[in-house]
Amino acid sequence: MIGFDVTGFILSWAVFFSIYSILAISLNLETGLTGMANFGKVAFYGLGAYFTGYVSIELFLRLHGLDYPIYSTDAIVALGKLSAEQPSLNLSVFLLTLVGSFLFAGAIGFLIMLPALRVGPAFFGITVLSFGEMLRIFLRHYRAVGATYGLTGIPHPLAWVGGTFHKELGFALIALSLLIFTYIYAQRITNSPLGRLLKAIRDDETATLYLGKNVPIVKGKVLFIGSGMAGVAGCLYAYYLGSITPNAFLPAVTFEVWAMMLLGGVGNNRGAILGAGIVTFLDRSTAALNFIFPNLIIDPNFIRWMLIGMIIVVVLLFKPEGIIKEEYVWTPAWRLLEAKAEARRKAFKELVRRLIKRR
Repeated sequence: MIGFDVTGFILSWAVFFSIYSILAISLNLETGLTGMANFGKVAFYGLGAYFTGYVSIELFLRLHGLDYPIYSTDAIVALGKLSAEQPSLNLSVFLLTLVGSFLFAGAIGFLIMLPALRVGPAFFGITVLSFGEMLRIFLRHYRAVGATYGLTGIPHPLAWVGGTFHKELGFALIALSLLIFTYIYAQRITNSPLGRLLKAIRDDETATLYLGKNVPIVKGKVLFIGSGMAGVAGCLYAYYLGSITPNAFLPAVTFEVWAMMLLGGVGNNRGAILGAGIVTFLDRSTAALNFIFPNLIIDPNFIRWMLIGMIIVVVLLFKPEGIIKEEYVWTPAWRLLEAKAEARRKAFKELVRRLIKRR
């Protein structure tokens, strides 16, 4: 048994918790609220990561007049030096890739939706799953992004910060801030007329069509937003690790996010975050077992999946709706009606009080 860095563990968990919470919230918007079975979530996660890696490396090299291939050793060494010297460029590239990964992954999600919805709801998930696998295989053979070796030397946005602890703490705070923003944005969507429409599509798409709602356009909007959120999660992942490979975006990642949503509660953003917290804690804890007990007989990855499977089975047996039950949609119109109802109740009580007083 060797020493264990508790602080490093907490900071690492905070980053992965933020990344997977954003993914779980995005899946909850698409599946929990709208009823679209997205089995290809990892594709848009990977698109955000590769967009970030490629654009950030290219910008750093080209702005300094360096013509190295982005996967070369010379490029990696140069990126390490340049990123530690120019804070303003680091932060500018970070903001650019953050917004760009959202727009890029969101646009691809919208374009994929157009032909995929033509095959019907039953085949939508399989179609998106196939797209994710085709994308991964394409990236493994596309030399411009490193093929099987992937992209290495992605310039960290806080590389100029002195000390590993301060750099990791700063990035964890950035990731948590983006999670909070994503949660607030998702809650505003959920508790709005659009959120009520999404639940109507989920519960009965045919009836929603008969009511005159343009269901394909609404689904396209949701896929754009959900895919864009996944792209932001991929952006954080690429910057945090500093390198990405195609094999980091296997279909198992999608089903891990599904496990988070099912565990926390379908149709509930707080539940998605809770599920992400539980699963990522188990993930980081079992990964730490490799360092604490290097001679374990059982692979910690198998231990993680056994624990997650057991927890999901127990939760679905005793609480099929998840740990946190789906909430009602509290739109502004509903709050207005509630306020009027409360005013009527007060007026009625006052009237009864006056009548009693007269007697």
